[in-house]
Amino acid sequence: MLNREDWYAPWFNRTAWIFENIDALSLEPNEILTLLAINYLQETNQPVIAEQLALKTGLDPEAIDEAMSSLSDKGCMTIDTRNKQLTIMLDCLLDQAPAAGHPLEKTLLSSVQAEFGRTLSASELERLSQLCDTYEQSTILHALDEAAVYNKRSIAYMEALLVNWKAKGLSAQDIEEGRR
Repeated sequence: MLNREDWYAPWFNRTAWIFENIDALSLEPNEILTLLAINYLQETNQPVIAEQLALKTGLDPEAIDEAMSSLSDKGCMTIDTRNKQLTIMLDCLLDQAPAAGHPLEKTLLSSVQAEFGRTLSASELERLSQLCDTYEQSTILHALDEAAVYNKRSIAYMEALLVNWKAKGLSAQDIEEGRR
């Protein structure tokens, strides 16, 4: 289950999460647009100010104010004014959607990064996340182990193993029992 720390983790794709949970959030179009613009500005380290939001969304400042007020009232964002700076936090969105979890679990991510001996790139994180949509985590971990045995530490090699195993009709239990 996701928590607020996950929201800020480098492996977590907030934009994808928002789109995946858009129905559960029950937001109006201007609210969604404003929310995505705030998220974009935060991810690109740009100031989240009305002028930037209006520029990115095409909405007039009054519509931006209404959307932000509504998002705050619905509990989809909080505004903090620590150290004389305005900070908009969107992690409270996690409370608004059903607890589905993210397909890329921290244990899998930490296992892959530990085996590779480095932090994964953004494209590798995305590819690993896509693999989680198709394969069980235990099967991906078996592919990681086998890739390590052959000193082929790459997502592409792991994916080739997974595709091969799937083509052969092997289950996670078959792989665990050594059937290849």
